[in-house]
Amino acid sequence: MAASGGVTIQTRARTGTAWRVLLAMFMGALWPLAFAPFDYAFLAFVLLAGLFMVSDGARSARAAAAMGYAFGFAAFAAGTYWIAITLHNFAHMSWVLAGALVALLAAYCAIYPALALGLARRFFPGATRWLALPVLWILAEWARARFATGFPWLATGYTQTYGFLGGLAPWLGQYGVGLATASVAVAVAWAWTRRRDTRALWAATSIVLLIFALALFAGTVRFTHPQGAALKFRLLQGNIPISEKWNPKRIEAILTRYARLIAASPPGTQLIALPETAFPIFQTEIPGLIAHLQDWSAQHHATLIIGIPEASHGKYYNAAMEIRGHEPLRWYRKQHLVPFGEYIPFPAILGPIVHDFLPGLGSFTPGDGSSVLPVDGQKAGMSICYEESFSRDVRKGVVEGANFLLNISDYAWYGHSIASAQSLQMAAMQARQEQKSDLRATNTGITAVIAPNGRVLASLPQFVEAGLDGVVQPMAGTTPYGRFGSRPFLALSFAILALAWWRRRPSSRA
Repeated sequence: MAASGGVTIQTRARTGTAWRVLLAMFMGALWPLAFAPFDYAFLAFVLLAGLFMVSDGARSARAAAAMGYAFGFAAFAAGTYWIAITLHNFAHMSWVLAGALVALLAAYCAIYPALALGLARRFFPGATRWLALPVLWILAEWARARFATGFPWLATGYTQTYGFLGGLAPWLGQYGVGLATASVAVAVAWAWTRRRDTRALWAATSIVLLIFALALFAGTVRFTHPQGAALKFRLLQGNIPISEKWNPKRIEAILTRYARLIAASPPGTQLIALPETAFPIFQTEIPGLIAHLQDWSAQHHATLIIGIPEASHGKYYNAAMEIRGHEPLRWYRKQHLVPFGEYIPFPAILGPIVHDFLPGLGSFTPGDGSSVLPVDGQKAGMSICYEESFSRDVRKGVVEGANFLLNISDYAWYGHSIASAQSLQMAAMQARQEQKSDLRATNTGITAVIAPNGRVLASLPQFVEAGLDGVVQPMAGTTPYGRFGSRPFLALSFAILALAWWRRRPSSRA
């Protein structure tokens, strides 16, 4: 009978764990709804609180990790499904194989939330776990954005880009915003588990109100100020389908389209930006067009920044070429390349496999040199496409004295998906972190102007050929995040972990 009872208890435990894992997976599938274009930011608090409560009841660190893994796998599978679109449409993979590769990415990304919950359950007993949970959760996201070139998508802080907690961005960056978000979720979860304890409810309420009050105050502080006159700009959106863009027979028509959009710039325009690889041909192959654009630039006193692949000394770069009259051409070379799309890790092993699907893919070299380009006495902090999702990449230009941010992108690869809206939300967070305006010129959208407070001031509809005209005010000064990067966030995180570790012994005795 004792043995039978023991088996029954173990069976119930396994059943309870299975239901918790399934519930975690369901909540993870809802996680992308907290981000653009859905923007149900409140779900970040609800879903994290639910996940933390579910994992708090785990019987072991392994069970807690399983719940974190289930949440992460579902979140990334649902939130980055759009990768399958380009794999199917342009790598000519079946939907089954493309979906399997997305699942493989999700399986990798899920390791990080699994580690966060597993470590919290293993090393922080009792009440100290609630103190350590939000820190471990965000530290795992920080690690995910750095290890193996990094993948920062669906990071918690981005859910609050347009909210009150986003006021912490200039101080602690988006990971600090994420820490505040996860802390609110922990306070809600902790209060719910002790909902019959009036003192616990008051304590949790006080913590939440304090976090929001600090963020609200932090958002009122201005670290940057206008410098010089506003620049008149034009951002071009060519709306070139990928199927045409890399077709040699369509090159002349593409170049003609952009030349027409450039010529249509309003009088007095000082900066004209074209999307990533707007000219899908090496600069060495179009010397006549470049000379013509130099003449036009000199005549109209306008700076052109054109996305174009650069061939130099036997290497190829995904680059932005600056034309300023007849001055020597200036370049920004993309420094943070997309794995497999722009370069192939372990090329001797993986190169033949990748090239079997897309010959010539992954042939770019990471750029070096400056991350700014001069524009009429000001400095544009440059990034190309994927780089804008990495705060540390955008910050490079700010460290070099950028007065505003400029990103050129092409999200046509991902069709009519949520990828463009997700990238715009991350770009808005970069603007808010640095308190500098951000101009985005994209091929099919979303071409936009973002204010230093992260608000989108103007944008073009997606999948239309158009130019977005306006003025941008260069800003001088540096935010704490721009000056110190993630170091303040990391210092705060490890201080909280040290406190939780110090309190764990008394907590375990209790």
